[in-house]
Amino acid sequence: MYPVKERAAKLLAVGESIADVAKTVKKEEQTVKLWLLESDFRQILLENAAGAAIRIIVGYLTGEHYDKDKAMVALALLRMNKPKPVVFTKKELQAYEDETNLAEFSEDQLKRLTGDA
Repeated sequence: MYPVKERAAKLLAVGESIADVAKTVKKEEQTVKLWLLESDFRQILLENAAGAAIRIIVGYLTGEHYDKDKAMVALALLRMNKPKPVVFTKKELQAYEDETNLAEFSEDQLKRLTGDA
């Protein structure tokens, strides 16, 4: 991805409007809207939106700002885009036992890992 597109994705991620982003990167609004259809552009947007969302939430919690609505939207964004948990089958877990010192884990942790909890 070329730098102008990457900059546009990052600006959108921190809450800039499409119109403002287009003006900043010296492109038409329609161009920026079309970029939103590209998976690599959306990926950069999401990766940076998560960082921006965390900064907004931390800012609210530390009293840097008092915009609860903004913090709630940021939290919702993080929840919508959280990665799906990895669940191992017992067979897969068995394959990793040779490489992992299971003594470091509690019985409860091992049950959760295998899906028995």
